[in-house]
Amino acid sequence: MTTEVTIEDISRLESALADVRSDSSSTTWALFGHVGGDPANVGYVGSGSDGPEEFHGLLDDANVMYALVRLEETIDMSQTVKFVYIRWLGEKIPSVKLGKYGVVRGSVVKHFQPHHILVETGSTDDLTKNALQVKIAESSGQKSKVLDDETSADGRQMRGFTSGTKAGSGGVSKRAGGGTFAGMGGAAKHGAVVKVGDDVLKAVQDVRNDAVETDWVVAGYQDNNVKNPLVLVGSGKENLDEVHKLLDTEIIAYALLRVKDVVDEIATVKFVYIHWIGENVKPMSKAKVSTHKADVEAAFHPAHVSIFATQLSEVSESEVMSRVQRRAVQKVTSNDAFLGLLEK
Repeated sequence: MTTEVTIEDISRLESALADVRSDSSSTTWALFGHVGGDPANVGYVGSGSDGPEEFHGLLDDANVMYALVRLEETIDMSQTVKFVYIRWLGEKIPSVKLGKYGVVRGSVVKHFQPHHILVETGSTDDLTKNALQVKIAESSGQKSKVLDDETSADGRQMRGFTSGTKAGSGGVSKRAGGGTFAGMGGAAKHGAVVKVGDDVLKAVQDVRNDAVETDWVVAGYQDNNVKNPLVLVGSGKENLDEVHKLLDTEIIAYALLRVKDVVDEIATVKFVYIHWIGENVKPMSKAKVSTHKADVEAAFHPAHVSIFATQLSEVSESEVMSRVQRRAVQKVTSNDAFLGLLEK
């Protein structure tokens, strides 16, 4: 299997990327994709000047696509240009084919270097201007900067804390093998301080405990006031519908789920962190809780998958398990790409 891609029109790619990088050009993004879904062939799709939302309609759920986006970050009244490299992973790509795209990953990225941050996602929620600015702020140490809209958690893959056990089927786990956790807890380094109640911390420990059947916990702000501490809203086992009942359109909440990812009759324990912001939450509350991120994640992380959600459909059992399985495939494709380079 080849680890190199062919660029359909290399001069068009270089010209489009040069426009994004040029101070004299109004172009702020350029988008590329695999021609005809062929993992070995990449071509130009489009470019524009109205921000990343402009190319959302060009993203193909059955394809892997790539974009370079130009944004500006304001620090101490000075504006600095930042470049974001986006790797779009369509939600409808078959797992087998996703592995083939992963093998050529290194061959593609070299055309987009240099860039300040990488964003890999299959959700357009992660590709709004505000969402990307949050990522940039985090990478440059400006994490406490308040934005109008809260964005998704970074979804990063954590290592060193999974274990497996034989099981019958996937879904929300009743009981499964435990693991060794690295990097739990710790003091927050950025943003405002929010107190996390002892009952919340105990419930999170229960979700992670092999000897306890609890497999989900939901926490929210006391009296639904983001100035108050986080308190336990509920916890339980097996039934994700009970979690949905607690996620009201008027509240901000945080949840940790324990699920089983079953492959070849082997079940692996996975943890899913959910940041819920109801559709009717006030903008000022959204902005306030964006500064709580470090404290909240210190209590709820590590997690294999992080989901930012505003609608229940985004945290259905099928959607949660799809995210878990896709994250596992992404890890495998990264390993395949590395091994392919070693074999060259």
